[in-house]
Amino acid sequence: MNDLADRQYQGQGNDRNYQPLELPNKIVEDIPRKKEPYIADQKLAEAVNDALYLRRPLLLEGEPGCGKTRLAYSVAYELGYPLKECYIRSTSRAEELLYTYDNIQRLYDLQENKSISTQQPERDTIKEPKANDSSESPNTIDRRKYVELGKLGEAIKLSAEQDIPSVVLIDEIDKADIDFPNDLLLVLDRLQFEIKEVKGLRYDALKGESQEDRKDVLPLIIITSNREKELPKAFLRRCLFYYIEFPNKNDLRRIIINHFQEEISPLFEVALNKFLELREAISWRKKPSTGEFINWLRLLKRGQKNEKTKSYEEITEETLTATPLHQLPFLHTLVKNESDQNALGKIQANLK
Repeated sequence: MNDLADRQYQGQGNDRNYQPLELPNKIVEDIPRKKEPYIADQKLAEAVNDALYLRRPLLLEGEPGCGKTRLAYSVAYELGYPLKECYIRSTSRAEELLYTYDNIQRLYDLQENKSISTQQPERDTIKEPKANDSSESPNTIDRRKYVELGKLGEAIKLSAEQDIPSVVLIDEIDKADIDFPNDLLLVLDRLQFEIKEVKGLRYDALKGESQEDRKDVLPLIIITSNREKELPKAFLRRCLFYYIEFPNKNDLRRIIINHFQEEISPLFEVALNKFLELREAISWRKKPSTGEFINWLRLLKRGQKNEKTKSYEEITEETLTATPLHQLPFLHTLVKNESDQNALGKIQANLK
């Protein structure tokens, strides 16, 4: 692992250039094994590498489906890092990314042990072990057994105990309560936390050293946002920022080649032109994204089902070329609300 400082992200959907990180006799868990067919433009790859160098969180914005989430998979695969995924909900709390403590199970165990102790009075009474005492007896409840680390907690523990860096994805942070980003500030700065229910149990990725000295083994944190809520300025100050623009035509061609592992067919070339024309045809409430485009291509490649024969028939490039935008096959993969569907229909009505 002495090449950690040299690992750089290219983002061209190629095979991994680096060995996956290893512990004695085994590869670290959670390292993506499957190549991610992700194409990042030069500026995005540069932003990732700057975040790697500084070990600062990288905040990504962009229209839904532009590849914000998949970037984390691509970076983890290419660098050979484990990937820790945190998917945020409206009810998420920052502490849950670090750990949860099962007080209910602990209460059940205390009651059960108390019952056993009552039946066998000659044994010692129930007691809490010391923080550095890992031994257990039938009458001892070790608080640590009720701690379950969250994904960010796992990443900090990996760095703190085994000097293993990782990629942490905090996906759609804007879904959470407005206090959520603020509650993460100190953790993102210090990369340390303590389990308040267990005296003396603490994880520190810096191990008391400076971030500069430890940066090659610290987690790389990638955060995505769809701008549903404004993020606090103090939070933004701690992040690098990149807005992922929609790919241009040449980049879309490269994305197609990477996803399908073949040269672009005449059908896909027509589909690409139709898709770009479709995106500019109306004022969308929800523009079709790259991910939806790939799904549309998959269905075009499969063909349309003949209800009489129950088999799939090929769609030719000539047929697709002659098809109006509002009648494109599998339009349900691209148009996601009634307003946009009606707007496309009006285009054809205006042409008559």
